[in-house]
Amino acid sequence: MKTAPYKLIIAWMAVIVPLSWGVYKSTIKSRPLFLQAPAAANK
Repeated sequence: MKTAPYKLIIAWMAVIVPLSWGVYKSTIKSRPLFLQAPAAANK
């Protein structure tokens, strides 16, 4: 059985778009953790 190329593209987009959005949001929310100065430098 052969799958039409446009169906494959639509299926992969249904996976890639939400995954990319989640990675983007996770990266934005985790940035402050890596940009903070070390605790020893604050004293």
